[in-house]
Amino acid sequence: MTQEKTIKIEAYYRDPGLLERIAATFRRFWLDIKWMNMKVEEDGKCTVYMSIYDGSGLGNLDLSVITLSKMVDIDFVEELEGASYKEFEIKYNKMKKYEWGVISE
Repeated sequence: MTQEKTIKIEAYYRDPGLLERIAATFRRFWLDIKWMNMKVEEDGKCTVYMSIYDGSGLGNLDLSVITLSKMVDIDFVEELEGASYKEFEIKYNKMKKYEWGVISE
């Protein structure tokens, strides 16, 4: 059985390593990240929404959330119950496609 949790993280953004530290917390407990969405405001306040799931069935979801809440720069972590997610759409006019370091058409 695969368990999944959607969480909201409020943190202070001081360097790009914040996302790496958050992801490393879940990798440490053999958890997978299904999706992640982040917004950084001008004052350094950072809000991260993410979905984590236990694909291996080890039962480490709760432990990983508790460990994450104890990290430096993390204000709090909330578990969101009954959350739904709609994939975002990106609109663009032009596109460049790179394959093996070369622009391909």
